Amino acid sequence: CEKIDAWCADHIDGEQIDRTGVIPAHVFRGLGEFGLFGIKIPTKYGGMGLSQTNYMRLLATVSLHCASTAATLSAHQSIGVPQPLKLFGTPEQKQKYLPMIAKGAVTAFGLTEPTVGSDPANMQTHAELSEDGTHWVLNGEKLWCTNGVIADLYVVMARTPSIQRKGREIKQITAFVVERDYPGIEVMHRCKFMGIRAIENGLIRFTN
Repeated sequence: CEKIDAWCADHIDGEQIDRTGVIPAHVFRGLGEFGLFGIKIPTKYGGMGLSQTNYMRLLATVSLHCASTAATLSAHQSIGVPQPLKLFGTPEQKQKYLPMIAKGAVTAFGLTEPTVGSDPANMQTHAELSEDGTHWVLNGEKLWCTNGVIADLYVVMARTPSIQRKGREIKQITAFVVERDYPGIEVMHRCKFMGIRAIENGLIRFTN
């Protein structure tokens, strides 16, 4: 933490970041060089492999200098792709994405929607399996998607076809890892806030 604190003091101007609403590129590069995008990612995937406690210590250290920068790191690792992938991802998904994330790929989480808020029961974003069964087709919009404006990867919650169990319809919600380079992803709007003004929070549309 002392090394991170000293680097932040020299390289992160929290007041300027709050004035401009932008975290400079050199800050992202520095965070990546320190491995702070992969604090809890296991070392075998290139991460730091640290505990939740040490993760919180490092975030607290960064937040002393800039709340927006700390919130960006937090959203990336707490609700973004790394944590759900660690807990529920397949070995192939972990091998593909965790090294990329540990090197500095930014991730975001998409749950909230313009018309239903954060109520999963009424989620409108949906995904259907393609006719040939090779992939899922995703459609919908996500609001207040922190890091969504600059994300390389998203974890997107979407309704998938219901299943029948004992004569009852059981609604299904699935988490999808979505790559920014997939066609049909649009940043419709960047949200503005009274505080933590440099977070890249936005309205993201997914079309087919």
